[in-house]
Amino acid sequence: MIVTRGLTKRFGSLVAVDSLDIHVKEGDIYGFLGPNGAGKTTTIRMLATLLTPTSGTALIMGRDVIQDPNGARNLIGFMPERPGFYEEMRARDVLRFYGGFYRMPKDELDSRITHLSGLVGLDRFIDAKVKGYSHGMRKRLAIALAVLHRPRILILDEPSTGLDPKGVMEFREMIRDLKKAGFTIMLSSHVLPEVQQVCNRVGILRRGRLVAEDSIENLTEQLKGRTKQRLMVHAKGVSDALLSSVRGVPGVVSADRAAWGVMVLTEPTTDPADVNAALVSGGARVSSLVGQEPTLEDVFLDVTGGEGGV
Repeated sequence: MIVTRGLTKRFGSLVAVDSLDIHVKEGDIYGFLGPNGAGKTTTIRMLATLLTPTSGTALIMGRDVIQDPNGARNLIGFMPERPGFYEEMRARDVLRFYGGFYRMPKDELDSRITHLSGLVGLDRFIDAKVKGYSHGMRKRLAIALAVLHRPRILILDEPSTGLDPKGVMEFREMIRDLKKAGFTIMLSSHVLPEVQQVCNRVGILRRGRLVAEDSIENLTEQLKGRTKQRLMVHAKGVSDALLSSVRGVPGVVSADRAAWGVMVLTEPTTDPADVNAALVSGGARVSSLVGQEPTLEDVFLDVTGGEGGV
């Protein structure tokens, strides 16, 4: 659905995006990640035909964003990080106004607005003025605008920025509903746990270059054996002396007390049975020992070298 080959953008001597090759497949919810300044927004703006690449190509369902920008635009719904609206307009009229750019017949447009207001959860507020909208409601209206012309692909730049926890949860469900409705979605986000919950594939940038692209499952699986493992030990009777003893087990990096027992960080080759044996032989009552699987955050830190924020 989206393919880039050698996509590059320079601003003077600054290379913001460097020979980027990404692949977004039909039906994906594709998370686009990277430290601040890695080139995410620049890439998204090139895909949305708002910036012209310096070199390379970007294809939207086969339409070249340079050679056929209008064809590409018709296939894309774009939601910027900070969408702007005419504050005195009702949300319905905002949608009608933008629908005019697509020359949609009035009856079709009104029917579409009714459908979308329900899809994004604004049906009770569609006739309220935008100036009274909360931040979350504005995000919902921006989504409605992005899908108004029935695109096949949604490109969302930091869609959950500024939302409270309830808003993030609701937005996550809305993204899943949009996928069920047939959209392919590419989104950038700095909330990695949210990305892990909603996305099936990710691409990760570092200094304008793609350093990882795969399913989250494959990326976390590849990390096993290369990163330290975390062991959650539910135990009672762990004295300070015993905690010091556990820290002396070969391969143990750290052992810290927790409300439920002990969190132990070890080298990837360390056998968890050795940690368990040290605790039990020291008199602790261990009820469970669970190894935590690598997360998307672990993958991100590994491939970006721990640079910056997302």
